[in-house]
Amino acid sequence: MTVIFSGPSGEDTPGNRLKGISDQYIAQISSIIEINRSVIPELAARKENEFSRIVDEVMETLPPAERKASRKYLTQFRDNLGTLIDSADTEPKPRLSIEIPERGAGAAITHLILRFGSLAKAGPQDALLRRSLLVSAISAFEVLFGRVARTIYNVNISALNDSDHSFTLQEMAAFSTLDDAREYLIERRISTLLRDSIDGWEKWLKRACGGASMESLPIFWPLVRESFARRNLLVHTGGSVNHLYVSVVEKLGIPDLAKAKPGMRVEVNEAYLDWVLQELLALGHLLVCAVGTKLYKKETELFTLAAVNAARDLSLQRANHSSKAVCDFALSRNLSRRTEMNLRVRRWLSIKESTGLEGIRSEIEDWDTSGLDPSIAHCKLVLLDDVDPARKAVEDLITAGELSRFEIAIDPLYKELVKAAASRQEATDPRDSDD
Repeated sequence: MTVIFSGPSGEDTPGNRLKGISDQYIAQISSIIEINRSVIPELAARKENEFSRIVDEVMETLPPAERKASRKYLTQFRDNLGTLIDSADTEPKPRLSIEIPERGAGAAITHLILRFGSLAKAGPQDALLRRSLLVSAISAFEVLFGRVARTIYNVNISALNDSDHSFTLQEMAAFSTLDDAREYLIERRISTLLRDSIDGWEKWLKRACGGASMESLPIFWPLVRESFARRNLLVHTGGSVNHLYVSVVEKLGIPDLAKAKPGMRVEVNEAYLDWVLQELLALGHLLVCAVGTKLYKKETELFTLAAVNAARDLSLQRANHSSKAVCDFALSRNLSRRTEMNLRVRRWLSIKESTGLEGIRSEIEDWDTSGLDPSIAHCKLVLLDDVDPARKAVEDLITAGELSRFEIAIDPLYKELVKAAASRQEATDPRDSDD
């Protein structure tokens, strides 16, 4: 096996420079997804230990007699504090009241109440962090869109022709060249564009880039629009629903969101944020691929390959919504038969991981693999969880050097095979048998 290392963007071509924008964006959103899935739950799990640590610090400052007297109030304090901190922002905060006759114990408990008071006002830390992550992710997309817009203006000079900006003589005198004036105009246009709504960006994109459209990409466009509206609420109203938000979500056809009324509060939970992040990830990558294909026709293959590679990478990251969207986009391109089959496997896997096997079982069962190479044909058995035949096919591929155990370990395609192997190992482990 030959491993080839190259720079982050390959050759210095206009297409590769544009693709580099997408690569950076994918890395950023993937990091946010990981924070949402792993880091925040770990922080929440440490909340109990953090409480104990702070309490122990306070208790160590008390004399033994007062420390003993204080301990009997801590359970009552902790239970009341947990209710206070975890209460939703929309709920009135419960009153915290504890009767403590001992002065030293009373001072210690009062100190703890003051120390944790800010947590009660801020609400649960995981909710606060997820709001920030949503804002950060949409900001990252805005940066991406601005860079894509600059690329379009640089290539499609006619996109600037409808500018309503007029230069004064004083402004013209400040520019050394016509290119400087043009660069200034591009900066003004992008600044104005980014202050518009995402619907305004969509209209501009269609005009400026030969009919390119974000809405036509295989992503869940209504959720993307709602997430931008929700971000605006978090930034400008602290999450309190207003009439502007209601007017947006009423048109989206998402039943749960249609119930929103002015004065209600919106939150950002783990499942919602994960879905939005995956849609934004796919949208950003596919936007670059779609625009790149239109602007740099000689580099079309570059953007097709970028989508093919991203489909697999996102599948390995368990970003199933993103992977399916990128598969759908890539399958609309001119592909080799082998690449097409591999993409179909990834697409089926993404659906299986998201909604289960039953919805696609008949489609996979009807897949004729009789003439396909075993490295592809075995995927049918694996997708259908036909464990014993799949295991034999996989072992044959390993023996032939066409598949490695490392690839099996990291690829969710083989998840059920790995589980079955672990169960067999556990059942036959001599350490589990009686002497």
